[in-house]
Amino acid sequence: MRWYRHLYIGKTASENKSAIIRALRKGKPQLGTYVITRAMDSDGILDIYHNAVLLSGYYKDRDPLIMGIATGKREAMEVARNIVNDMYLKNGDFDIDTFGNSEHS
Repeated sequence: MRWYRHLYIGKTASENKSAIIRALRKGKPQLGTYVITRAMDSDGILDIYHNAVLLSGYYKDRDPLIMGIATGKREAMEVARNIVNDMYLKNGDFDIDTFGNSEHS
């Protein structure tokens, strides 16, 4: 799993940012934690997953780019909205390839 250099973090998730990231890197599921990734299908922009989903072999093999983390579905949708808004403000379009690939570690 790859991490977006300027990771978006929901307000509630920010309170436990280090612990959440550490657990995700170790492959430990986190109750109520969602990740926002660059869409793994070519016809989308972003995907929202409960973090435990990414522990399956299918997703590990796809090496998702995590662009945001959130606590709860509602916060995940807010984080996704912020990513899309920033993408449009920066690029003037919804080209996730340009936005998401330009700055990741």
